[in-house]
Amino acid sequence: MAALGSRIETGSRAGAWPRWLTRERVAPVVAGVAILVVWQVVVSTQLPSFVARPSGIVMAIPETLASEEFWGDVVVTLGSILEGVAIGSAAGILIGVAMGRVRELNWFLSTYIRALYALPLIALVPIVIIWVGYQPAARLVIVIISVFLPVAVTTADGTRAISKDYLDVGKMFGARTHNVWFGIALPSAMPHIVAGIELGFARGITNAIAVEVLASVPGMGMSVFTKSNELNENASLVYVVCLGVFAVGVRAGMIRFRHWLAPWYRRT
Repeated sequence: MAALGSRIETGSRAGAWPRWLTRERVAPVVAGVAILVVWQVVVSTQLPSFVARPSGIVMAIPETLASEEFWGDVVVTLGSILEGVAIGSAAGILIGVAMGRVRELNWFLSTYIRALYALPLIALVPIVIIWVGYQPAARLVIVIISVFLPVAVTTADGTRAISKDYLDVGKMFGARTHNVWFGIALPSAMPHIVAGIELGFARGITNAIAVEVLASVPGMGMSVFTKSNELNENASLVYVVCLGVFAVGVRAGMIRFRHWLAPWYRRT
């Protein structure tokens, strides 16, 4: 009887859904498939043949990925974005910690940084292009600004929201100013900092593509614009899909990075 019971239990487990196959993971897949089907049907029946459709994009992937132009654009654009994120994050963290811990500095800088943060940076793209010129440096400057502003704001908010108990304990053990800044304030603000970097990444990608299109800077954005004008929309959307995969990968990586830096912080 015991053997029969174990077989029944094993059979029921074999027919059960895998643990990783949850509704939260299945729902996006179902929604994505439905959108692709509707897109394919509508374009095939209602729109001209040059309009991009899922089947055409899939067919254009091998040819696009095999071209040197595509990988050159990927290296140039994503490399500039990563460089800008690194510079903007470092500057934003330093200024944000200073604003959060020095009240007078916050008085001088907070209004202007928060005003620029609330401003759609796409409005600054033409100005930066005029100042820097029609060259890749304009893209880098815009990405740095796009990342610096949210990182500075979130870091300042995070370092200002430290529990008073932490500061009191630090004073009891003789913590100096640099110990409070980088030993207490900075670790406590890590979830806010990572959230700012994540937001800066998204803004940086958008504004980098805008600079490439408006300033005719070689890169993924310019290739998307050029191929669309050539009515090669399927190849154009391969670039867009690549950017989307990069953005989703950054999002997933930042969530894991935040959990690793601050395991006590579990908000996703």
